Amino acid sequence: MVEVTDEELQTEFEEFAVNVEDPAILDKLKEICHGCRLTAEDLVCQWISFAQTLTNQDLTIDVLEEFERKQLFESNKKNQTQFNKHEAPRMYTKDDLDNLLSPDEEDVDVFSSYAETPDNRKLLKKRIHTTPEVLTNKRHTSLTRTPGPMPFSPSSLSPAMATPSAKYASRRNAGESVCSFVPNGKTLDKDSWNGTGVTLDIDVADKEIALTERFKYMFQKQADKANVLNDMIDEMAERLKKEHGIEEFSNAASSNQVEINTVGMVCCDSVGKLNASSLMLEGSIDLSQGQQVKVDLSNIHQFALFPGQVIAARGLNSTGQKFVVNQIYNGVQLPFYSALDKNNDKLHKSSSPFSMMVVAGPFTTSDNLLYEPLNDLITVIKKDQPDLLILLGPFVDAKHEKIESGDLDETFEEMFTRQVVTIVGAIQRQQTKVVIVPSQRDVHHDFVYPQPPFVDKDNIFKDNKNAYFVSDPCSLLVNNIVIGITSTDVLLNLGSEETASPPGSSDRLGRLVKHLLYQHSYYPLHPTSEDINMDYEKFASHASLPCTPDILILPSDLRYFTKDILGCLCVNPGRLAKGQVGGTYARIYVNPNTEHTDKSLSHILSNSLAEVVRI
Repeated sequence: MVEVTDEELQTEFEEFAVNVEDPAILDKLKEICHGCRLTAEDLVCQWISFAQTLTNQDLTIDVLEEFERKQLFESNKKNQTQFNKHEAPRMYTKDDLDNLLSPDEEDVDVFSSYAETPDNRKLLKKRIHTTPEVLTNKRHTSLTRTPGPMPFSPSSLSPAMATPSAKYASRRNAGESVCSFVPNGKTLDKDSWNGTGVTLDIDVADKEIALTERFKYMFQKQADKANVLNDMIDEMAERLKKEHGIEEFSNAASSNQVEINTVGMVCCDSVGKLNASSLMLEGSIDLSQGQQVKVDLSNIHQFALFPGQVIAARGLNSTGQKFVVNQIYNGVQLPFYSALDKNNDKLHKSSSPFSMMVVAGPFTTSDNLLYEPLNDLITVIKKDQPDLLILLGPFVDAKHEKIESGDLDETFEEMFTRQVVTIVGAIQRQQTKVVIVPSQRDVHHDFVYPQPPFVDKDNIFKDNKNAYFVSDPCSLLVNNIVIGITSTDVLLNLGSEETASPPGSSDRLGRLVKHLLYQHSYYPLHPTSEDINMDYEKFASHASLPCTPDILILPSDLRYFTKDILGCLCVNPGRLAKGQVGGTYARIYVNPNTEHTDKSLSHILSNSLAEVVRI
């Protein structure tokens, strides 16, 4: 066994914030590793488990000796061999297994036994002592008393995945356009969605925030989480101060006799849904030592707030108990990529139009795993030949009934690989670029947000230059056009936690999208939904918007849409499959305007088309 070094032990203990510097302690730890045949990682895991039972968890020689005795006892206990004095049991095969069982006697007529008559009694005795000519093994007999197929034979297996969906097959609205985005003076043409054959350069919009590989998670500390949230308040405060010309922000929790400007994060005073009566504002460490104050919105007639939203407000707190808001400042929108002046003060514009298709899973109906909607989608892709195809998970849906029950004859990874190979193989003769985005509902992938890209473990797509695996969320740069993508249903989560006045105001979906653009985040909600496992340090590094995207893709269980929101083309393509029926997908014709000069709008907005279509 390889000897454990001091550096290995110190590194493993540092993962749990335990510093080991004493040479005597290190020598004792190495002695335990050698005597119990443990690696440094195993030793630390065993120690953390053992330390939970101690009142004093300091590493001392006495405590380590007690720990060593426990480890040696457990090791010896596992190595003890129990000798069986009895004869070893005989191993039966499928050919002689029936000899183990006594021959079954022929079944007796149950109804006759209830009405016993002299004739019946004679008949019963006669039947009991009669040996049938051919013995029927009941283990291979079905409940209908008719010999059935052998167990696990092909004829006995009729999995639900092999039964086509009747509801999906009976749909009559395939190809129907359910909503569209058509700028003034433009018309929809069926040829608009065909590929143009243009060469696409696909890259990340900002390499500093791009998540390109897997990472270790579940090591999050509360202090680190608090620092991330505090930094979010401070960064937004600087932007709001600059945008609205505010000289300084004051502590909203302190009593003041004059109006002040303050900034903080919206939160709820209890566990439950946020409303106007339960709303509180939490300041930053520098501004208010993280204090929370009750907020009175009685003077505000129109607002839309959610937990985790960073806002700036003007108001009065005369008693120190309640901050009465008189004004909520509008959020700050990031500039578009074309307006960032990265190329000698010239706008970044691409002149070549291209077509793209956006599809969000699940890709099969809920009553089988035949992936019929996916097969129909491939037919559409072959016909239209889009220049760019964006596929968002789930590909192997953790919420699917058959996957939950384990009614499968292949692994989750094999099922996913088969789908991707089918898609990429079907369009290998086309110039279509395929972007594949994971989902929190993909049962075979890391269940953390932000979510790293899928891993091509078998290097199946190593030499394929048309397939791109990206993270959730991500900001892609396609021919100088920024496409923001997330497969997480942030709109549904925001909508369930938002409080707005007046209730039922128009364009609720557009208002939810504005929250993302004003908060500069793909997931601004805090605390998160129960379905989201947030790693806040990675969230701060990889889940922010580098700029306002030209196209923002937000698949959701809410109603599909294509909208112009703050100059950005926002699309909810819906789901390809909804229960046992077919769903929708989106297709977009991207046509940049070379004469565009308005930096408050995307340069693709005036000439581009979009629509959501039923599969």
